[in-house]
Amino acid sequence: MGVTVSPDLVRRAQTGDRQALVRLVETYQGAVYALALAVMHDRADAADMTQETFVRLLRYLPTYRGDGGSFTSWVHRMTVNICLDTLRRRQRSATAALETVHEREPASADVWEQPEWRIESSESAREVHAALGELPAPQRQALTLHYFEGRPYGEIAASMGVPLNTVKSHMLRGKERMARLLDSPRIRGGRRFGIAAVA
Repeated sequence: MGVTVSPDLVRRAQTGDRQALVRLVETYQGAVYALALAVMHDRADAADMTQETFVRLLRYLPTYRGDGGSFTSWVHRMTVNICLDTLRRRQRSATAALETVHEREPASADVWEQPEWRIESSESAREVHAALGELPAPQRQALTLHYFEGRPYGEIAASMGVPLNTVKSHMLRGKERMARLLDSPRIRGGRRFGIAAVA
């Protein structure tokens, strides 16, 4: 986020100076939107995140003290945190939806039709949900974003704030662990899924 503002402008905005507030919004609007778009990979989502960022910025502006970084860094962290919070909420919703897949569409396998992850019965939804719940959080998040939200690796890396190779490692290790869990006596049916432990 290659934007800078003077400390004096920030101080005036903190006092409620309307012109200073307008100037702050105008200065950061483009950069905030670009950052949100890089994380969310969707223009409508990026616009929503931009609006939420400025709502929160105006709400918490009086608390800014400049400790440990510039005002631009503060805005950057705020934007990223808002985007990641939204993605985490979506992830939790997608994971929770596994519990009711067999009730909503017992005859449909559309949700599961992935080349490396195919569900052959409604009972399998519960087994996959149980296995996902045992994965480390980064592996669970990467698998959920990729398989249930259809997000590419690059977008997952941006949303998780990690390098692309780290995402690939989470995917590989997560699929390997899922295959073992689904083949275990506790979580039956693993052999039916055909989860390939490949990158």
